[in-house]
Amino acid sequence: MKKRVSMILVLILFSAAAILAQSYRGRIQGQVTDQSSAVVVGASVTLLNVNTGLQATRQTSGTGVYLFELLDPGTYKITVEAAGFNTFIQENIILQASNDITVNAVLRPGAVQQSVTVTETPTTVQFTSSNQNITLNATLATETPRYDRNPFKLTLLAPEAINTRGEMLPFLSWSANSVDLGGGTNLKNDIEVDGSPVGLGHKYSYPPNMDAVESVSVSQNSTDAEFGHSAGGLITATTKSGTNQWHGSAYYLGRYPWLNAIADRTTMGTNSTRQNMIGGTFGNPIIKNKLFNFVSIEYWKVGAPGSFVTTVPTAAERGGDFSHSYNVDGSLRTIYDPWSTVVDPNTGAVTRQPFPGNIIPPNRLDPLAVQLMNAMWAPNNPGDNITGVNNFKKSYTDAWNYWNWSDRIDYNINDKWKVWGRASGYHTTDIYSNPTPNNSELYVPTGTYRTAQQYAADLVWIVNEKTIVDFHGSYHNVVDAYVSTPLPSPGWASLWPNNPWYVPYQQASTFVPVYFPDFNIGGNTFGGRGFYWNQRPEGEDFSAKYSHQWGSSILKAGFQLHHAYGPVYVSNTSVFNFPSNTTANSFISPDTLRTGDQFATFLLGALDGSSEMIGGPAPDPHTTTYGFWVQYDWKVNKRLTLNLGLRDEYEKAWSDPDHQLSRGLDLSQPTPQMQANPPQMPAQALQLVGNNFYRWYGMWQWTDNNHPGMWNPPALALAPRAGLALRVNDKTALRLGYARFPIPTEFNFSSGPIPGFEAINFLEPPFFGMTGYQFTAPLLQGVPQQTVSNPYPASNPLVPIIGRAAGPDVGRGGVNLLWYPQNFQKAWNDRFNINLQRQLLGQTVVSATWFMNFGHQHYTQELNAIDPRLEEQYQTALAANVPNPFYQYLNPVVFPGPLRNQPTVSLGSLLVPYPQYGPLFEIGACCTLEHYNQIQLQVQKPFSRGLNFLFGYVYTRDRLQINNFNDSTYYLNQFQWQDSDQPHHRLNVAGTYELPFGRGRHFMSSSKADGILGGWRVTPVLQYISGDFPRFGNMIVTGNPCISNPTPQRWFNTAAFQPIPSNTYVLRQNPLQFSCLTGPSFWNLDASVAKEFHILEGFTGQLKVTAYNALNNLNRRDPDTNIYSSTFGQARYQGSPGGTFGAQGAYEYVSGRQVELGFKIFW
Repeated sequence: MKKRVSMILVLILFSAAAILAQSYRGRIQGQVTDQSSAVVVGASVTLLNVNTGLQATRQTSGTGVYLFELLDPGTYKITVEAAGFNTFIQENIILQASNDITVNAVLRPGAVQQSVTVTETPTTVQFTSSNQNITLNATLATETPRYDRNPFKLTLLAPEAINTRGEMLPFLSWSANSVDLGGGTNLKNDIEVDGSPVGLGHKYSYPPNMDAVESVSVSQNSTDAEFGHSAGGLITATTKSGTNQWHGSAYYLGRYPWLNAIADRTTMGTNSTRQNMIGGTFGNPIIKNKLFNFVSIEYWKVGAPGSFVTTVPTAAERGGDFSHSYNVDGSLRTIYDPWSTVVDPNTGAVTRQPFPGNIIPPNRLDPLAVQLMNAMWAPNNPGDNITGVNNFKKSYTDAWNYWNWSDRIDYNINDKWKVWGRASGYHTTDIYSNPTPNNSELYVPTGTYRTAQQYAADLVWIVNEKTIVDFHGSYHNVVDAYVSTPLPSPGWASLWPNNPWYVPYQQASTFVPVYFPDFNIGGNTFGGRGFYWNQRPEGEDFSAKYSHQWGSSILKAGFQLHHAYGPVYVSNTSVFNFPSNTTANSFISPDTLRTGDQFATFLLGALDGSSEMIGGPAPDPHTTTYGFWVQYDWKVNKRLTLNLGLRDEYEKAWSDPDHQLSRGLDLSQPTPQMQANPPQMPAQALQLVGNNFYRWYGMWQWTDNNHPGMWNPPALALAPRAGLALRVNDKTALRLGYARFPIPTEFNFSSGPIPGFEAINFLEPPFFGMTGYQFTAPLLQGVPQQTVSNPYPASNPLVPIIGRAAGPDVGRGGVNLLWYPQNFQKAWNDRFNINLQRQLLGQTVVSATWFMNFGHQHYTQELNAIDPRLEEQYQTALAANVPNPFYQYLNPVVFPGPLRNQPTVSLGSLLVPYPQYGPLFEIGACCTLEHYNQIQLQVQKPFSRGLNFLFGYVYTRDRLQINNFNDSTYYLNQFQWQDSDQPHHRLNVAGTYELPFGRGRHFMSSSKADGILGGWRVTPVLQYISGDFPRFGNMIVTGNPCISNPTPQRWFNTAAFQPIPSNTYVLRQNPLQFSCLTGPSFWNLDASVAKEFHILEGFTGQLKVTAYNALNNLNRRDPDTNIYSSTFGQARYQGSPGGTFGAQGAYEYVSGRQVELGFKIFW
């Protein structure tokens, strides 16, 4: 509490630390000339904010230029006066966030008392800026149908914005940054509210509610050096401010099941959404023209439908009888005994014995598996086909509450100083219900606890007519927790009553609840939900900016400071995997299309080497970034403006106060004890790799006082910027821009190459030594080495986690490790845009753009792998058991890992350069190349005469280098170009149209006609996305996989694909994807119809009906590309546009039609 109070005081005094706060404000500038085009020097230009009454005056320079900088969004009026000329007045200047509006004044000779007034809104063509951005105004922000009411998802109205994940609601902390703005900005955008960054790593803190939003600005490329701390994308939401008018709104929005269509026609899930939302906004003057307040509040009470689809065993299968378990072709699914596996030492042939009658004898059933199977529930449908897949489908309702509040105060102290401050926050909780009919312990309901706060303040000092200084500070935090009800006492002892094998890891997991373990049976989760997280990051931010008008040009410079920190627990406390492979015909390329069953594997309790225990405390990473920038906007002449800038960001490496983070494994340092007493490697291994192959090197490096960071950060991260804006004529501009964006390490985001990580990033950093990751022992020549009743036996007990006391010996003994390079190099993007803007009638602006991104992205390098050529040559012979050279080797201090307890190992596991370790990976190596090209066409009309609209179309092609096409390219770190799997075509249309009837309209303006026909407004949003490119695993492809008439039951030619033969190792040769094979396209129409009516003087009511997926279109997800699946080649299920993280299915809102009723009063 003391810390929070201190922070708020610091913010009030404007000496806080801050996260690269950047300008959301706009600029109005222009040139004053007479009718002969001669410049008018010393003219008085007065700017009036119509809403607040605040005004400022400037004198035109020696070139006739004036400038008003750092202006809040709003409506303005300009008055130009000069001796000997009539007064010039320009009204209806609508300034949106980050806009740069040019208002040139032509003065006529005459008396000052006479005036020429222009009421037509000035053009919004950008004549002096080369930035590539789009601003969505208040009308679009307020009226656009968005089921999630998330202002940051308004970015999806811009077709260049690609949604990448399913989290859409405002309190889901992934949602705002799960947008790719071209060239790898997904999860790496700068997200701001009122110029205050709200991003914390790839997540974010506070989203304003939609009715409090003035506008949303989306920047794909910025040549202004002020903008950085991202991969190139910037999304800014600007909130409303109080004015001299008392204004506000109160509203209710509701959704009811009886109004809705079926949620999912492919599973017949009912649309049980019941949602009630109430809220309001209120803005008012406290002191006219001086002090203003704006407050907003919103509350949701929601019951949202969910669908639980899984596969459960039949009554016979629960008892071990698989005599009626079939494959998709009608043949019997044969169950093999994994303990009967035999590898012929001469031929390498693998044989297993099937269970007689396809029935597992009762004495072979694992006792814990039998106990858990008693909690299993029965199927409630036959399944999707004869295999019984998806034979349990159940709809349920997820209930939750959501509160969002914000209060902003603006104070115009005097002509020199103005200040604003805002306090905002949200809070929500939810818990899933248990959809199983017997309230089974094998389904553990899991929910979330989420809350966030932001406190921001800004101070503007107008030093003189030409110089302005701006100070900005903020503090924000977020709690994002995914939790279940902890397992009551005695905890895991209720499952393993006489075998406390798990105690070493649970003791090391301080402050981590004990949950029911996760049993993953054939890819379906039973029991605990697996991954849990409880992340509580915080951020502090400060920036200072200097702006000076220098003749007709503008010089800006600034400093920015960002600090982020906080505990970020993310972990899978346990997972026990039971794949069908284990009971299939072989353990090498098994034929799981016809043999093996996951429930047979479970009943036997058979564990291969994929099950894992994770234990340890939560990391507390810290990062600090310093930004310095200078920008010169040089107005060369009336037509040409050059934008020149340079930015540098110095970012400290991730660290923590207790030095519990590590710098990684130093493979250049020898291990003295191993070099003095090297292990005796088996002769079979030496025959294959030679006597000089092995390297007894490796010392783990912890952070310390001398090296507090996880790597050595680069001293410079220069980001040059350059652009030009050419005024072709008064309606047309040609703009070219270039910007480099070094990508902050806070946005590092890598897929985990080893199990146990959701991903590797600032909010889930590598924490080896403090966190233990130990797998069950692998199969030895196809034979399991443990069962679920005793998963970590004496031959592979859990190794105690001792933290920093392990010193340089972390990981030695077969543990998987990964780390960042010590001489870390940032990834970066070079972004280019060529843009032509033209204003047409009705203030409509047409914009055509060619956008390019040349990216240099991080990749992962494998350092301890077997040469795939050996696997191709020797095949199953590498599965032979050999004496373990590390069995009881040295002592448990120097060699602590699980390898020391295993008497035998497979021959193949010893054919790596560092056999004393498990797989080793260097993540964040630099750099692979990406080439991104996009053609954009955009038409935008601001709201006037009852109409506004936004049309956008993009065509995208993206190629990038990969090193993991197959095992050989990964081993050799060889790169090849790969086309992206993203869709090529995207089209969006959005708009609002007020029907021209009733009071103040063109037709039928009488009061009676107005009551019936007046005040109607329609707002449609249409989106189309072409199909993405489904990706395939390693298989044999012959012939053409594409067909001319794909259907949901046969999307491609499945006969062109064959599985890899059993008992055979084959390198991938088939492509990842096919240019002729795309998934289902996506199109959707959301629309609202509203009727406004007069209530009292100054009060207006509105009734609104909104339909999401108004035409009830069924969009399907990508076809199943798993060749071992019984639904291979079928696009059976409802889905949504394919995205960065995989096949279509969960990346944007998708449902049958939902109807929302709304009532609003505003004044």
